[in-house]
Amino acid sequence: MSGEDEFTPRTGRIRSRGDASAKRYLSRVHAAVRKTTKSIGGRRKAIGFSGTRIGRGAGVGHVSASNPFARSRGRRVIVKVHIARARGKASGALGAHVRYIQRDGVTREGEPGQLYDRASDESDGKAFVERAGGDRHQFRLIVSAEDAEELGDLKPFTRELMAHAERDLGTKLDWVAADHFDTGNPHSHIVIRGAEKSGKDLVIAKDYLVHGFRRRASEIATEELGPRRDNEIALMRRREVDKERFTSLDRELTDTAEDGSVELARRRGTYSRFRRALLLGRLQKLEKLGLAQKETAGRWRLSSQLEPTLHRLGTRGDIIRTMAQAVGQERRDFAIFDGDDPAQKAVIGRIVASGGSDELRDGRYLILDGTDGRTWHVDIATREPGTLPREGAVVEIGASRTKTRPADRTIAEIAAKNGDAYSDALHAKHDPTASSEYRLAHKRRLEALRRAGIVSRGSDGLWKVPGDFLDRAGKFEARRGQSVRMTVLSWLPLEQLVERDAVTWLDTEPRDLAVGSHGFGKELADARMRRKAFLRAQGLLSQEGKLNPAKEDTLRRTEVEGQGRRMERLLGKQFVPMQAGERVEGKFTKAVDLAAGRYAVIERSKEFTLVPWREALDRRRGQSVAGIMRGSGVNWQFGKKRGLGR
Repeated sequence: MSGEDEFTPRTGRIRSRGDASAKRYLSRVHAAVRKTTKSIGGRRKAIGFSGTRIGRGAGVGHVSASNPFARSRGRRVIVKVHIARARGKASGALGAHVRYIQRDGVTREGEPGQLYDRASDESDGKAFVERAGGDRHQFRLIVSAEDAEELGDLKPFTRELMAHAERDLGTKLDWVAADHFDTGNPHSHIVIRGAEKSGKDLVIAKDYLVHGFRRRASEIATEELGPRRDNEIALMRRREVDKERFTSLDRELTDTAEDGSVELARRRGTYSRFRRALLLGRLQKLEKLGLAQKETAGRWRLSSQLEPTLHRLGTRGDIIRTMAQAVGQERRDFAIFDGDDPAQKAVIGRIVASGGSDELRDGRYLILDGTDGRTWHVDIATREPGTLPREGAVVEIGASRTKTRPADRTIAEIAAKNGDAYSDALHAKHDPTASSEYRLAHKRRLEALRRAGIVSRGSDGLWKVPGDFLDRAGKFEARRGQSVRMTVLSWLPLEQLVERDAVTWLDTEPRDLAVGSHGFGKELADARMRRKAFLRAQGLLSQEGKLNPAKEDTLRRTEVEGQGRRMERLLGKQFVPMQAGERVEGKFTKAVDLAAGRYAVIERSKEFTLVPWREALDRRRGQSVAGIMRGSGVNWQFGKKRGLGR
């Protein structure tokens, strides 16, 4: 070694931590580490136990989450995951979701969706649901590749993704999938049973659910289509500058912010200048939206509500685009029904389109051409497949004010007396007559609210209940779809009601209903006049200018019996009308829409009948049902032993 390279190490004492200067330097290192882990609000990210690595695939999921190169040139794929529980009333939802993804109009040809699995292009959905009957949960995935159109048939892509997942998780998966092409972004719905082959519950690590599936899907798409080129990446980033939604540029700004402020330093290099120009353009856009404020040259303060506000704007923008696509760009009088707004009035309109608002949870939306001349978007939450009225039907949408649950009121009362705390022991002390099962129901309710971020649980078993608990719990229920009430006024389109020998909605709708000067309102006013002329010509008009009340029962009976006679030829069975007090028994096969409402077809071996339909009945399609005819409806006896005889 040369003299320049020689040195003499001086070791310190054993267990010595160095002098004060070394301690100061170590403090600066620790401060720098803390600084990089701060979020926009200046709070350190939690580093304690999170449970994200419990379950199968934890290692691959963790690597996927921490890989800084995974999203650089790989094809972008969005993967949404929902773990659907199947306890109690939710058990039927597992089968309902499988039926939902097979609904009509989702293929390129507008046909019903077809289930497939690893080996067959025509999987048996009923058999899958039966196998999953005892599962505690199921995993629902939506996989949407940014370049799905270029992939063509999505089945090979999905099968390869699931094969990778099986290798990562170390177990065979029982799954079915259906490809949907009814939106601008073709995507695949995948349903995975929540049980292993041995019968044990299948537990997949959160890291794999959040990151692992997406990384594997991106790798497959990239291998198939090739990596993204520089100009593609640059173009995508430029488009994000003016987006009114939360983008990757916003994520970059919030991740680098200190105490809510972000500074754009000038750096050399082509990429650095390009990146700075993008972030500067995004900050100027955020300033116009009131979500950022310039403090000094190159330094900006971000709003604490930046992320939630942009998420709301993005959702609203998606809704407006959906409405414009459904009714045409020339219509600009769009409105969104808000059941949580106390000032929101009821809306009557014609259904012009429907679709999925939350396909993981089977959420649905309707687009209405309202009588007031406006086009309305209504989120009606989860609905059983087959229960929604068809396009052209007339409905009334109102706000269903969610009542506070009795369990929530009990929890709030106990917490108010115990310093905003609740526990099983405090409940037993508050109400000594409360059984352990009753108190357990309250604990389960709190668990659901904890997952929604409304309450928290301490290590000592105490639940922290906020002062506005009842208000937040009510809003939680509203978000689950209980804030909107839908009443079907006419299952048939308006045009079919004008000259129909039946009691129609036009004969019963309120005359003081305000109508607009265009759209459905104008059509309704015209239909009123034509209906009145028809009734006059048939001798059915009363002196008050309405349908003669004495003729109503006859017209209702005539319409149902006429429909039954027409169906005799199709079914090859005899139609038998039902009278009040008679027992209804047979297999519910389908529903038919009449002016009098929706009717259920109940078939027996050689005969059938038509009875008023109920939404609860549709869950038993294809099954034997029984009940007693009571006036205008049937008192169904679901769950009781029944036969097929009359």
